[in-house]
Amino acid sequence: MSTIAAQLSPRSLGRILNSHTRRSIAISIPRKFTSIPAHLRPISTMADQQIIFTKDAPAPVGPYSQAIKTPTAIYCSGQIPLTAEGTMVEGSISEKTNQCCQNLEAVLKEAGSSIAKVVKCNIFLSSMDHFAEMNLTYEKWFAHKPARSCVAVKTLPKNVDVEIEAIALP
Repeated sequence: MSTIAAQLSPRSLGRILNSHTRRSIAISIPRKFTSIPAHLRPISTMADQQIIFTKDAPAPVGPYSQAIKTPTAIYCSGQIPLTAEGTMVEGSISEKTNQCCQNLEAVLKEAGSSIAKVVKCNIFLSSMDHFAEMNLTYEKWFAHKPARSCVAVKTLPKNVDVEIEAIALP
């Protein structure tokens, strides 16, 4: 492509090329972005979002929902090792991880989904020393191996050792 053509916008270049009807010129204009036609894009509005709450998982410890369900995904807030009654689970990282997963299972069930439909998890640990033990319990719940991130953080709410959040398909 000539340097002049490269400096023109695609619309201006099209007008110039269309004005020269006697000869045909084939110029490919590289697109910076691939656009998806509007009729093919998923449509989601605030009205499509549903707040999910279940008594089978602990109530949120802050101003957030247990999950938000949209037509295409369920976004679960992080679950910490609290029982549905709000009692902190004491014991090993394995027991705490198990409680987090039980909470996620309850929230997903309320949303009409399940652990088997989880496509992404984010795990927060108070120390990477807990990583191996957490993994042993985690893999029992997530045998289908969804995408995942696991990071150590300085502190978690209520000074817990593990928190797990998930995104699932409806």
